[in-house]
Amino acid sequence: AESALPEHYQFIGGHPMAGSHKSGVIAAKDFLFENAFYILTPAKETNRQAVDRLMDLLKGTNAHFIEMTPEEHDAVTSVISHFPHIVAASLVHQAHHFEEQFPLVKRFAAGGFRDITRIASSNPAMWRDILLHNKHKILERFHEWKKEINRIEAFVQQEDAEGLFSYFQDAKEYRDGLPLRKKGAIPAFYDLYVDVPDHPGVISEITGHLASENISITNIRIIETREDINGILRISFQTDEDRKRAEICIKNRANYDTFYAD
Repeated sequence: AESALPEHYQFIGGHPMAGSHKSGVIAAKDFLFENAFYILTPAKETNRQAVDRLMDLLKGTNAHFIEMTPEEHDAVTSVISHFPHIVAASLVHQAHHFEEQFPLVKRFAAGGFRDITRIASSNPAMWRDILLHNKHKILERFHEWKKEINRIEAFVQQEDAEGLFSYFQDAKEYRDGLPLRKKGAIPAFYDLYVDVPDHPGVISEITGHLASENISITNIRIIETREDINGILRISFQTDEDRKRAEICIKNRANYDTFYAD
């Protein structure tokens, strides 16, 4: 971009780390960038005043600005955004191939598997372009991933119980230390779980209450329901504020128990 622009123009790369697996203008929200990281990647020659002017122009998004070099940006996003999409798509392909032998795979995949592979529903054209343009960093991640898989494969092959425990324990500790309710590279869902009785119309009852207070939901799913006992309804929202409003609404209007789960 710098080589293509006239000298009196200042090019500043960057983008907000926000959005969802949905694409296009119909997926836009007025609070989409709020509290999200907005990465700017000015070149060494970029005028400081130009960067400040751009931040001033974008301040209405209520995003948090972070400055990085283009190289730092490509490395970081390859780890926490780009490669996870590859892993998610790979897991889906594995399940799809396995389904030919075991048709029940798709039914079982409706639970947690569907959740951890949600980002595989992202725009395929966009991810094709991202991987091609960040080729060198992605290839580094492939190399690291193969080493990681080989490491845990060796633990299993050698029946190394201590190695396996440490592997999962270290992952748990790091994962549990990640910031809560923060916008990151991969969009988060804010889930509310509702204990619902087993009777017809309970879902329409709850969604009706939420609609009456203009609370939008992004997803709704019955996790467990058995005859004559309460089931669990999981409702997903785009913001934590919507989730909290929904919790109050459901408790006050329907008197059902609700809870969060990380």
